[in-house]
Amino acid sequence: MLANSAGRFLAGLFGPGANPITDQPQKNISSASVWRKCFFPALLAFAFLSGCKDSEELGLSVLPESDPLSTAYSDSATIDCRVLTEDSVRGDELSASLLGAYGDPVFGKTKASIYAEVLLQGSPTFVNLSTVDSLVLQLFYSGYYADTTTAQTVTVYRLKENINPGSTYYSFKDFAREDQPIGTRAYVPQPYTRIVVDSDTVSPQLRIPLDLALANEIVSLSGQPALSGNSSWRNYFKGIYIESEGNTAAGKGCISTIDVFNSRLNLYYHDTTNTARVYQFTLTGGRVNRFEHEFGELAVGRQLRDSTDGDSLTYLQSMSGTKIKISMPFLKHFKDSGSIVVNKAELNITLTDGSTNGYPAPANLLVLALDANGNVGFPLDYFETSGYYGGGLDASTRTYRFNLARQIQAILDDRIGNNGFYLVISGSGVQAARAILGSGKNVADRMKLKLYYTKLP
Repeated sequence: MLANSAGRFLAGLFGPGANPITDQPQKNISSASVWRKCFFPALLAFAFLSGCKDSEELGLSVLPESDPLSTAYSDSATIDCRVLTEDSVRGDELSASLLGAYGDPVFGKTKASIYAEVLLQGSPTFVNLSTVDSLVLQLFYSGYYADTTTAQTVTVYRLKENINPGSTYYSFKDFAREDQPIGTRAYVPQPYTRIVVDSDTVSPQLRIPLDLALANEIVSLSGQPALSGNSSWRNYFKGIYIESEGNTAAGKGCISTIDVFNSRLNLYYHDTTNTARVYQFTLTGGRVNRFEHEFGELAVGRQLRDSTDGDSLTYLQSMSGTKIKISMPFLKHFKDSGSIVVNKAELNITLTDGSTNGYPAPANLLVLALDANGNVGFPLDYFETSGYYGGGLDASTRTYRFNLARQIQAILDDRIGNNGFYLVISGSGVQAARAILGSGKNVADRMKLKLYYTKLP
């Protein structure tokens, strides 16, 4: 069940071609692996009885000097990093939608736009309608990233192409839209400020008035097939495209997180008794986030073109921005003097000092394993007990830690190939985030594999 859930997660992150690397034939289990199953539990128990205070010393100080088994530690494994563009993030039916644009002094310009169906709730009738008052797109905030003091202009267009719910759409997808907008508004993002609407104080939201002619067009369909249900309605009104732009000079602009499940399109009108009424369309049908990046001549753009440019640093960004290819080409040298058992293999990845000023680091990263065909999947250690794999940010040390002992052991035993890893931001499609990290060549914040192992006689 866990493997199936992980497979679905990867399909959501990278698309249906992603296959977890989990199944290893029993006949390939090495003698080192068998020895480890017997030795390591006893070693673990002995460590606790010995009062070992440092978990990283587990398996090292518990053996007497005369023991024929040789234990060792290394953090000098060669780690090569390469920044790559991320072009395979799913953008459809995500748990949140991102909207806006901002300029990053290191990563350049990032823009997030939304394609969404606008669906009926029931079959509306407007037989008692007297006056159409307004048509308002209501987008609820649930967060933000970067600078909220810079004004933006949001523009809404009507789609000419259907979004097919259940289809796979990546975040570079474009849908045909009409040339003329149906609504626009200048605003300053206020994601945590309640606003007043008709004397009521309501949750933080962005309200965009749409063309009144569209509202009149919709109510004129009362009693016709287009308003009888969403199957017919989709043929008439295919959806909307929402984009937001503003000043995206370095340090300017913002990406807002939109709660699509509560957002809606409201048609306000008065009936023949002069009672104010509202009909609400939902945005919970087909929807796709589109992400765009302009890295330009800044640090990230230069490294994308030349991996040796500033290679002591490496760059990670969500929203189909960048990923990092991590290679450990010389792992097999740990077996030069004979087989080893990996007691612990911890990959440490550190944020560079000061890089999060104004741009909070992501709470969690993911290390994904590559197979010989370039497919990605979770490393073997991901399927251990909760909390073992790691990936969360330790804010006190600015470090992300991953336990990869099983994966490294399988590589050393030739049960899987040493094809490298991808480092990505967890939840890349639903949050704006970026990280500047030390590479394997960084002196102060070096990416390192802390390897504790036992040499077999």
